[in-house]
Amino acid sequence: MTHQNFEPIPPAAAAPTAAKRPFYKKKRFVIPTGLVLLSIVLGSCGGGGKSATDAPASAPAASSSSSPVTAAPMESAKSQPTEAAAASPAPAAEAPKAPAAPTVGKPFTMDLGNGDVARITIISAVRKTSVNTQFSSPAKNGSYLLLDVLWETTSGETSSNPFYFSAKDANGRKADQNLFVDDQLGSGKILPGDKSRGFIAFDVAPGPVTVMISDPLMQEAARMQIAG
Repeated sequence: MTHQNFEPIPPAAAAPTAAKRPFYKKKRFVIPTGLVLLSIVLGSCGGGGKSATDAPASAPAASSSSSPVTAAPMESAKSQPTEAAAASPAPAAEAPKAPAAPTVGKPFTMDLGNGDVARITIISAVRKTSVNTQFSSPAKNGSYLLLDVLWETTSGETSSNPFYFSAKDANGRKADQNLFVDDQLGSGKILPGDKSRGFIAFDVAPGPVTVMISDPLMQEAARMQIAG
């Protein structure tokens, strides 16, 4: 006799459903994930731009670090005048001043060459209407310029001579010398220590007069300005 199996028959297995998609392929996951990635990319781009704008913030540090470098040229500029002063040549020595021109009343020295030196003094220079007592001829220019001359020899041997003297007026006209003046300056040799004194007269127009003294070769050796 067969035994009946009264055990409940298990229900038929349900038909397998379609295989489930992975979670990263589902639209509800893909779309939000894409948005997150996009925001991260944009954020990173924005961050890069921000770092570029932040670059000036580091400029003060750079300028502060470069300040000692800019100070060096200033110090160099300050030192330049000192270096220039040190490099500049010393001023040249002043040339010796020329001797003062002879004047009335003061002796002056005249070198006649060959070691012969004379010491001459125009003691006075006055105007006279007459310069002699025997030949009293009036001056063509109204008066005579009468010079009282002292001639000395200080070195060597010199010779005094009235012809060593000449004169011209303010217009450059040469004056005539009166050779008949009383006590005229003698002509001849004068030894060292000796002196010769006498007068020289010129018929010259009123006003300033220039008197020239020449050497024995008739080369001008000195000149003097006499006021009118």
